[in-house]
This record gives sequence, C-alpha cells and structure tokens, in this order.
Amino acid sequence: MKFLLDLFNTTKNRKSIPSNWCGLWKDCNGKQLIIEETKHNFYLVTILDGKGEPFQITLLGDKLKYTEKLMGEFRKDHDGNPVLQVEAGSIGIGPTYELYFLALSGSGKNLAKSKDDLEELVIIPTVGMGLYDDWEDDLGVPWAFPLNEFKKY
Repeated sequence: MKFLLDLFNTTKNRKSIPSNWCGLWKDCNGKQLIIEETKHNFYLVTILDGKGEPFQITLLGDKLKYTEKLMGEFRKDHDGNPVLQVEAGSIGIGPTYELYFLALSGSGKNLAKSKDDLEELVIIPTVGMGLYDDWEDDLGVPWAFPLNEFKKY
C-alpha cells in the first residue's frame, strides 16, 4: 500500500487522497468537516456547525439540501493544483466548496504530499462561485464563512 501512495508524491499529479486524510477535521470555531472515501476517487463530505448540526442549503427553485454526504471529487483547479471539490449546490451548477490539503513547513504552506506528517497538514477551504454574481458576498454558501483552516482530529 505504501508503494501505491508514493506514486502520488508528485502532488500535482495526485489522483486521490490517502486514506488517513479522510475522517474528522475541525476549524478554530468548532466547525466540523468529515471526509469519507467511496469508490473511484469520489468522496462524501459532511460539514457540521460547532454543535454538530448540518447546515441547510437552499437550491434553485427553493429546494432544500443539507451539508451531509455531499459529493466530492478530487480534481485540479484552474491553476492545475489538486483540490477536493465538493458540490455545495446543484450538481454541475455550483457553488462548490473547495478543499486544499497543505503541509506546514518552515517556508510556509505547500501542497501536501502522502509522506507528510498528518499533524502538519491543514485543509484550506475556498468557495467556487457557480451561478452566483460577483456582488453576492457569501457566493451562495453563507454557511462556509468564515473560511478558517481545518486540522485533523
């Protein structure tokens, strides 16, 4: 198994995340992020508030969705960096919640590698706009803010 993980040490070519990167992550406000593996490099991602409750999402047509078991796919962003992109809205329309795995080092934060110490990893979230206009402050996902880094628990 270690050999397979080492194949992805080139970070930019990563196809999935190591199993030990899955599980519970928390930010400084108690917001929880739970990442579960599925088949074919897809993930289920649950985002909970500091009390352990899911957030409610209002989709187009006023349909409701909760931040539980949202579909995530490991892919590359527009700059070619690996990201776990979570569908936080309508599938294929957005918005998205994008999770970057970074390793803390003396020179700052760099893209995480399989061999990096789990205690040195953080997840930095960002939001992809989807259909939302530039003037909308929360980009359609007010529950995502503030965008604090997550540490593994």
